[in-house]
Amino acid sequence: MGDRKTATAFFNQGLQANQQKGDDPKLGAHAYQLFASACFADPTWFHAYYQCGNNNSDLKLYFSAIADWRRALECEAPDKERAKACANLGWRLHTVGYTNEAEQVSIEAIKLDPTCANALMNLSMIYTVHDQPDRAVSCAEKAHALENSPMSEFNLAFAYLFNRQFAQGFKHFESRFAYKLKEFLQYPYPKWDGEPDKIVFLAADQGMGDTLSFARFVPELCRRSKYVIARIQAPLLKLFMHAFVGIKNLELIPAAYPFPAADAWTTFVSLPANLRLTDDEIRAAPPIEAGSWSVPNNWLVPDRKLHVGVAWAGSPLNDIDHHRNLPCHLFLEFFRVPGVQLYSLQVGDRAQDMHTLGGGSLIRDVAPYITDVTDTLAILRRLDLVISVESFLPHLCSLVGKECWLPYSYLGRDYRLGCTGTDRLWTPNHRVFRQGPDLDWRPVFRNIVDALREKLDVRRAPPEA
Repeated sequence: MGDRKTATAFFNQGLQANQQKGDDPKLGAHAYQLFASACFADPTWFHAYYQCGNNNSDLKLYFSAIADWRRALECEAPDKERAKACANLGWRLHTVGYTNEAEQVSIEAIKLDPTCANALMNLSMIYTVHDQPDRAVSCAEKAHALENSPMSEFNLAFAYLFNRQFAQGFKHFESRFAYKLKEFLQYPYPKWDGEPDKIVFLAADQGMGDTLSFARFVPELCRRSKYVIARIQAPLLKLFMHAFVGIKNLELIPAAYPFPAADAWTTFVSLPANLRLTDDEIRAAPPIEAGSWSVPNNWLVPDRKLHVGVAWAGSPLNDIDHHRNLPCHLFLEFFRVPGVQLYSLQVGDRAQDMHTLGGGSLIRDVAPYITDVTDTLAILRRLDLVISVESFLPHLCSLVGKECWLPYSYLGRDYRLGCTGTDRLWTPNHRVFRQGPDLDWRPVFRNIVDALREKLDVRRAPPEA
């Protein structure tokens, strides 16, 4: 045994710094130093390495966290404590793509402690990735029965959604407010639960793609309400004003607008649950009307056979962003197919990626033509195809019926596309190209190149007699 007394002093100071780091982010790094010091003071102490792993995980130092928990499991500790380390280890192994080992470690956690809900939640996520949604639901239900927390219910929601049990999934997805979006629970009125004849404040609680997708339920909300005030992202305002022009009891306001007078609040993504919709009703809900918009067409490159819009990154605020985003250079593989012309529909900081790699002569940047969503819709209508990561852009493609191909991350999946991408919610014109468990994007792009060749062959083929 090492110097347990000194290690304990470092450890306790580290816990104190960790508890206060919300007030001062620098205390997270300070806690790291203290926990590391505790490990060196007593290299035989399980709790020092376990807590150091937890701290590294919070700092998003995942590989160090994994190694810390491995080191902790070399030390003596009660089975319940070892189960916690195995559960945390399994979670972060899954995060970095080691899903097979994550499964084994999580099963080991349950052997050590059959009541370890975190390990069951891990298995639920892992079985979803392994295309076993029934097993994912079973594990998620067991975890929620054991723990009954917002986190376990949030996990259960996604298990149901990926298993295409949409009504159940959206019902449990309401746990996101207690789990991650607690600021909504501080709104100045109660949450709407479907009561008729109310003035309802409708807020966007997810990204623009979700607001656009779930706007299909706004007409039914308005039919059941006295008045609806919808606060949405500013780029969607013009589109929504057109789509809902005939609804007299609906008012649209931009995000960050002050709270209006209302009886209750809800969000776009909450509407299927609030309206008590069935699976079939959720599936069948039609999209909003896209309208007819135009921009100048002088951006189209002449004498090309296939005009393809591309986007390689989504919002950095999304939890799956680091899984789904792509290196821009992969899209240059499409020039293996003669006749293809690419157009960048990428927005935000990542839009410069094409210029950083010297692709300005190959990818026409149409961002200067885009001031809001309606401009993007006009451009989409002029393209033959869009190839994009799972982000806001594919939702826009679905709105106008534009064919869209998605390089689909093995780890960063979206419940609307499902486990395999074959049973898609609200995206009938999408085609999914799945990444394998090796997390290598190159085979995905080889498959897309082959599909582009086939598409051009079809376009060149003479009409049937």
